[in-house]
Amino acid sequence: MSYQLIELDIQATDNIQCPHCQQHVINWVEEHYIQPCEHVLFIAMDIGFEYITDEFEQTMLRSVDDLHAHDDQVNMFVEIAKSTYPDYLIFKSDLGAEGYFRYVGFTA
Repeated sequence: MSYQLIELDIQATDNIQCPHCQQHVINWVEEHYIQPCEHVLFIAMDIGFEYITDEFEQTMLRSVDDLHAHDDQVNMFVEIAKSTYPDYLIFKSDLGAEGYFRYVGFTA
């Protein structure tokens, strides 16, 4: 396994900070709440990706377009975990809907 899963004990409306530079990469104060820094590899939910770098997508077994086309048939976390990216962190947080989560990937 090339990733470390860190489950955040936060509310769905709480900001998420980069562990490296402390930038709020999910920032609910901003109109565009997705604010990736240079350390973010992806920001995803169980229902699809909100942001992904080309570098990370190239290490996934399936393309984001394919995953989005079949989002009712895939488990996004499983697809993310299959990546061959060398070392990365996955922050997992509640999405605010029962059984749904947000995943933010950072370089290790």
